[in-house]
This record gives sequence, structure tokens and C-alpha cells, in this order.
Amino acid sequence: MALNSLAIATGIAALGPITASGTIDILDITAEPNQVQPRDCPLMFPMPNGYLGGSNSEPSDGPETFGTPTTRSWVFDRSYKYVYLHAPVGAGRGLLDQNPGMCQNADAISTALTQLDLAGIDVKNVGIGQFGVLQDPAGNKFYGYLVTVLLRERINA
Repeated sequence: MALNSLAIATGIAALGPITASGTIDILDITAEPNQVQPRDCPLMFPMPNGYLGGSNSEPSDGPETFGTPTTRSWVFDRSYKYVYLHAPVGAGRGLLDQNPGMCQNADAISTALTQLDLAGIDVKNVGIGQFGVLQDPAGNKFYGYLVTVLLRERINA
């Protein structure tokens, strides 16, 4: 098995839609929006300028392993970053009005991500960032947060 961040994005997108405080659509990396419309919310999509984060890897048997490079088992820890947009800025009376729904959706997203079932992939950590104001790729402002998924990926295992 080889590393495949595109297949992981597709697997994460397949977890949606998630029903919690509204129906959360999860977009694949091939469907990242150029602009988000208020009617699209709540929405989660790969972060356009930082989707794939740092990698830490070593042979799965520790720093010393036997075999050829194509048969050695390796473990990679990589982070995948997503943008969650809940509602446009100005909806309701501000962020405090959005917090209950954003909390419900953070729980639903975290729960769904723990159910990711891809061969050779383990979910190690799901992180929900600080609630606040984010922008879509066009610069429109929304209430939302960042979602970071730390995955362990195994190759040649």
C-alpha cells in the first residue's frame, strides 16, 4: 500500500453529510469551493492553503528494520486540515448565538471522523480549533473553526 492523500480526502468526504445542527456537507479536495454562499452552510472542506501538514515517519518496527525498501513496513503520521464554516458573519446577534450549533456540529464532526474506515489508516487525533471568524477563498466572512485530523498511515504493512 502506498501513501494516498487524495484517497483520504475522498474517504473523509464520504463521511458526510452529517446531521446535527443543520446538515453538514463535507467536500472532497476536488470540490473545494472558490466561494461559499450562506445557503451552503454548514460546510466543511479541505483547507485550500494548508490541507496536508507535517509528516513524521519511521519503520513500524522502530528505527531499524529488515527487508528491501519496497517491503519494509513504514508508519507515517500526517495532519489533514479542514475549514468548517457554520454561518455568515452577521447571522443572528453574533458569535454567541452561533456557539450552541457550532458545539453540536463539532461533536458530530469529531464523532464521524473517528469512524473513518480506510485500509492502512488509523485516526490518532481529531482537533477542533478556536471558534471565531474565518474567510472562504473569496474573502467572505463566516463563523467557524478549523478541524485537524492526525492520521497514522501504514505502507507495506
